[in-house]
Amino acid sequence: MNEVKYFAYGSNLRLDQMRDRGVNVKKSQRAELPEWKITFPIYSEGWGGGVADIVPDSKERVEGVVYTIEEESLRNLDHYEGRELKDGREFGMYRRQYIPVSIEGKWKTVLTYVVNLAVEEKKERYLSPSKKYLETIIIGAREHGLDSDYIERLKKIPCDE
Repeated sequence: MNEVKYFAYGSNLRLDQMRDRGVNVKKSQRAELPEWKITFPIYSEGWGGGVADIVPDSKERVEGVVYTIEEESLRNLDHYEGRELKDGREFGMYRRQYIPVSIEGKWKTVLTYVVNLAVEEKKERYLSPSKKYLETIIIGAREHGLDSDYIERLKKIPCDE
């Protein structure tokens, strides 16, 4: 069975959420994405607020986790991330993208999901995440032992009750 390295930075940091979504995590490693920032450019009915995305920003960094998962699990992730494929083109809320992340000081190109809008459009849009969604990210960050200063930055993100 083939395996995939997947970088999670939003609510998928929660291991129980990954299990609930039918994703079998074989291994997890802390990872960092320098010169990117977390933002919330699209609304999710299910979460009741903005949901996470990453965009380039030379003054910021995103922390997350790289999961080793079975390739078959990608179908489940596609479903929950709202990714649709038609005639070889990606539609829906998120699309797959390969990005280089730093794992224990070594660079590795891994799969992640990003909002399916142009970067310029994403940089201009910001929706507040719901309190429940932001708390889910923070709980996942703690579960994986992400840096305390990064967790403090997450706590300062304005959110809707």
